[in-house]
Amino acid sequence: MLDHPTSVADPRLPAAPDDAASRATPGRTRKSPKRNRKPLRRILIVSHRWLSIVFGLVLVVECTTGAVLVYEPELLRASSPELYQSTATPTQVGFDGAIDAVRRADANFDTSYVSLKDGVYQLSTSSSDGETYFVDAGTGTVSGHANVYSGVVGFVENLHDCALSCEGYAGYQAWPGKPSPLATWAPTEGLTWGGLTLALTGLLAIFLAISGLIIWYPGLKKWRHGFRVRLGKGRYARDVDLHNVIGLIAVVPLLIWGLTGMNFEVPAVSKLWLATTGGQSTVDQPSTMETVDARAPRISIDDAMTAARATFTGSTVTWAQLPTPTQEYYSFYVLDGRPDLWKYSSNFHGNRLVGVDAHDAHHVEVFQGRPSTISNAVLSDWAQPALHYGFAVNPWWRIAWCVLGLTPLLLMLTGLSTWLFRRQVARRRQAARRSG
Repeated sequence: MLDHPTSVADPRLPAAPDDAASRATPGRTRKSPKRNRKPLRRILIVSHRWLSIVFGLVLVVECTTGAVLVYEPELLRASSPELYQSTATPTQVGFDGAIDAVRRADANFDTSYVSLKDGVYQLSTSSSDGETYFVDAGTGTVSGHANVYSGVVGFVENLHDCALSCEGYAGYQAWPGKPSPLATWAPTEGLTWGGLTLALTGLLAIFLAISGLIIWYPGLKKWRHGFRVRLGKGRYARDVDLHNVIGLIAVVPLLIWGLTGMNFEVPAVSKLWLATTGGQSTVDQPSTMETVDARAPRISIDDAMTAARATFTGSTVTWAQLPTPTQEYYSFYVLDGRPDLWKYSSNFHGNRLVGVDAHDAHHVEVFQGRPSTISNAVLSDWAQPALHYGFAVNPWWRIAWCVLGLTPLLLMLTGLSTWLFRRQVARRRQAARRSG
């Protein structure tokens, strides 16, 4: 956001000489209006302007693609409706039935992940080809298979979520997935070039939101001026006012998206959030488990699911990861009866993650349990599906996420317009001085 102009004089004309200044006492000079500004404010204005000009396009691309992905579930279903068809029946086929159906259809398909969403099972492998089988949970029939992320939607998601580093998605590039120079530093451990790009973009969003708010603030006596749009005062006044008003509207969403986006890439952000908001550290929370006796027979997925559901009374299993030779346990996401914040996602909903020993159903570990504080709940439950993606609400409510996601594009256009106008005025004044 830009500061308000301090004069309504025609900016296209050279500044008129100040008679009072010309009669000033010798040895005393008239200060430029810009120099009268507080140094910190001047630094913020210059930083805000040039960071927007140099790096603003990256932020605009990130936010604009995010605005499109607000409707990713609907776009995927519209592009392949035959894959997402489901039949309403009194009882549904279980996870094991869906796995068996895919095994019969394709004996070479090695299922690693199974998700149940809106009456459709989606089964995928650990390979990078992105191929997914779809099974109607009502009838147990295979509806088809495809890499739904190989098209335009996949490219947009790859650009937004991974900076093109997600294998199996359209537009995949290998180099963004390579370790960045910060990958060996503890707070940014494992950070790739793509992750670094996204983290810096989030940091830029936070800085522009805060600095823009400070620059915009017109003071208590003139606070109403901060909300006006002068439509009859020329292009410059109109675009300055639009920039300010749009920027004010964008402050909160930019802060939310910047913080949540950085949290996806930099683990230290979540630690900082918990430390500053009174949350409890999750450092000791397990993320993996060891089998008790690998020589014992492997338990069925049904037995493992029963153990996972028993961990959270009344819960429903919605996602499963099958054991592997190097990971001898099942992982299950369950929905424990709390608000379904992933309700409108295309392939997932769940809020608790449980591990079950592949050889002992009594050996269970909770990887992600119920949050102990409001701070932990915001971080683990609300930040991603509700605040960042908007998948907690229906498509009509998500219009707000989509529109707000376009505000950086509007800010770029209005900011660029005012910057170009100022440059044109400066050139005219220089030309007037030379001719005079």
